[in-house]
Amino acid sequence: MAQPIVKYTLNRKGQIPEWINTSDSSFAGLHGITGNKTGYIPKYESPQEMIMLGIASGDVDPDGTPDDYVGKFANKTALQTYITETGSTLKYKTTTATVTGIQTATTVGLATVWNNPDNYQGGLSTTTSTKFTASGIGTAAGITTSTSTSTTNSTTDGVTTRTDKVTTTETTSFETSYDYAAEATRLWDIYTALNS
Repeated sequence: MAQPIVKYTLNRKGQIPEWINTSDSSFAGLHGITGNKTGYIPKYESPQEMIMLGIASGDVDPDGTPDDYVGKFANKTALQTYITETGSTLKYKTTTATVTGIQTATTVGLATVWNNPDNYQGGLSTTTSTKFTASGIGTAAGITTSTSTSTTNSTTDGVTTRTDKVTTTETTSFETSYDYAAEATRLWDIYTALNS
């Protein structure tokens, strides 16, 4: 019994159809796109408007199919064409987060200065490193910054010195073209392994 790659919708209850293989060795719910055309009476009503890819648990019955079945793929080329059309419509991009900047600021001083109730900051010294920068591949799509602080105390001859190190990390998201052929190969390999 073959398990083909199929296009399907959710059932009328909004659930994955029971005939879709949802095991860890399969896939389901990928590359969803509306099956309806703008400006027309919808072909697929809610909750069945999204067409997705998955692997069926068995062959398609030649005598008929349930309403949540849309079609199957005869070969890898047809699968890649579908993924390419879907991805082009939805403007797929591959996004990679790359650390593009790191800087540290180290502040050192006696613990009595850090802990004084008057918020006196005299006697603290801060050293800031030169910002390390790097670049990524693609078009920058967004930047996030995060900071982390580590505190250490050292005591010598009864005098405690506190050191705070604040590390600021800048991460840039870079977008590159989506590899439709690689995705078709990945899904076809899962299908082949499942059916071997």
